[in-house]
Amino acid sequence: MNGPGAKRGSRAASGILGCTVMLLFGAASACRCLAELGGDEVRERFSFEKPHDLGTAVYPQTGPRGAPASHQWLARALRPSNYRLGYALEASEAAAVDRDLAAYARKVEYEPMGDGKFRWFAPKGCGGDLQCIYEEIASRNRADMVPIAERFRARAKEARLSSLETAQLVVTFVQAIPYEVPDKEPFGVLPPALVVSRKKGDCDSKALVAHMILHELGIDSVMLASNAHRHEMLGIALPAPGTTITYGGRRYAFTEMTAKGSPIGHVNSELLAPNDWKVLAVKVEGRAEKTRR
Repeated sequence: MNGPGAKRGSRAASGILGCTVMLLFGAASACRCLAELGGDEVRERFSFEKPHDLGTAVYPQTGPRGAPASHQWLARALRPSNYRLGYALEASEAAAVDRDLAAYARKVEYEPMGDGKFRWFAPKGCGGDLQCIYEEIASRNRADMVPIAERFRARAKEARLSSLETAQLVVTFVQAIPYEVPDKEPFGVLPPALVVSRKKGDCDSKALVAHMILHELGIDSVMLASNAHRHEMLGIALPAPGTTITYGGRRYAFTEMTAKGSPIGHVNSELLAPNDWKVLAVKVEGRAEKTRR
């Protein structure tokens, strides 16, 4: 299945023409970075409350590594609300993650065409959007992400957090990662391990991070894509007030990944007109090495 075309910031494919040609339509503009909610109150509490340290996730367990990337964030619905997490990713592994994405891009004949456009040949079984690309990236990055998920699992067990509280802790962590468009990465997606280690990412890059962590914690989620709004979010299958989308008989709460403090279930009303949101049920497979304690 071959595919010349242009992508939106959401990276979502718009459809299939005929039986062989797949086009990705859209503008070159990146997905939205929405404003932090409750900014003044957040900054005040963030400044004076000592963060609860979740420790440092490490991958791989052996080998040289530099200083970990340090993340500090606020989960306003929880007590304590200020948290810290480190992530030490070996430099050679970070380079390998980059190389492997580039190798996959060559395999599918990815070709940037300028102005946010690209061409690629979708492999057999790919459904005409970028779900299969997200799944390829998730498979390669799964082992890198498990140590991070284990830190959240340990906190949830220690504090006896509910599934919703655990999801809130993960979501606010990812929301706090600085927004930056990965213009030079194939498909415009920064792999999850690099989003956390380099502390940057855009809407779909960050949504994939949260999706992978929640998967390891046994919390059902899907990625949500809109062509009209050039944006992507996460859908989480937990009871939360707000806006939901139904898929496979389950209701998934819209969850914004580019606005600090945006609660699960909240979506800006402007993003629902038109409402062309599509579910990408990205599978997370591949190696899943556990952290050794």
